[in-house]
Amino acid sequence: MHATADQRPPRAYGQWNLVWLRLKRDRVALGSVVALVLVFLVCFAGEPIAAHFLGHGPNDIFPMAVDVNLNPAPAWTRVPNTHGVVTVTPHTPRTLFVLGAGDQVGHDLFLRVLAGGRTSLEIALGAASLAVLIGVIVGLLAGYYGRWLDAIVTRVTEFVMGFPILLFVIAVGFTLSDRLQRITLGGHLAHGVISLIVVIGLFSWFYPARIVRAQVLTLRKSEFVEAARMVGAGDLRIIRKHLLPHVLETIIVYGTLMVAATMFLEAGLSYLNVGVEAPDATWGNLIAQHYGTLLFLGAPHQEGGGPPVVTYNLLWATGLPTIGILVVVFSFSLLGEAVRNALDPRGRV
Repeated sequence: MHATADQRPPRAYGQWNLVWLRLKRDRVALGSVVALVLVFLVCFAGEPIAAHFLGHGPNDIFPMAVDVNLNPAPAWTRVPNTHGVVTVTPHTPRTLFVLGAGDQVGHDLFLRVLAGGRTSLEIALGAASLAVLIGVIVGLLAGYYGRWLDAIVTRVTEFVMGFPILLFVIAVGFTLSDRLQRITLGGHLAHGVISLIVVIGLFSWFYPARIVRAQVLTLRKSEFVEAARMVGAGDLRIIRKHLLPHVLETIIVYGTLMVAATMFLEAGLSYLNVGVEAPDATWGNLIAQHYGTLLFLGAPHQEGGGPPVVTYNLLWATGLPTIGILVVVFSFSLLGEAVRNALDPRGRV
């Protein structure tokens, strides 16, 4: 005789099932995920689709998109497609600039914003992943084995964390960037992306390493670790099967926050002219390129026959990359907080 639906025992949920159920009920987490998915789709899928239909790329130069006063073309302007064209005639094919030109060279601002977002996200995700990977490995080994290995890791992290990360990245970045600048993985990445990922990752792993180390120092004395040793489990198996799952929650939360921090760091490095170089675009170097010129928006030409004041389409050139960075940073930060609350509901404030 089969049991009815009311007589069946309640379904047993695992830890990650409960986490997923809590996240689905969190509107802030769902909103953050939707915002991030939209940003990723627009930057990674939207840019090549838009470039295909417009007939040009973000790094293509259009001299006819700049007038004689060096003012870039405004939004929704059709300019002559001068690639391979010697003489411009009324019959010359034209191409659309959705947001106008972004500089005096004649780059398409719309495509550069999309391509810059893709490059910034690649740097942020790659650097954060590298830093978390190194930090987790070093933290697990230092916390589990202790002694001289723990002493070395502790002293190194304390020494490096006492200095501003920007100075280290700039000092070492110039040395490593020349060797890594040309690595593009078959043209899928812009020049300088790999160098920034490596440099930022190598100088950001100290924080996750200290967090993981502190947790492992407590967990290695737990009863389940002693039981694993008694049944003959080796050190690597204990680290991989028993310790790593217990620190995975912290890694996920810290990883989301680290992506947000890396977005700001990339923008700061671009402002200091350390990072992806022209003609490739990132949100950081787009903001740095137009920083301060907003004061001259709509200003008249200089008197006395001097050179004209260049007025850009600054509302799009500075506003869209800034909004993009803020959306990504806030979304990852809110998502990390939501994941933390889902992993530990008792710690919710």
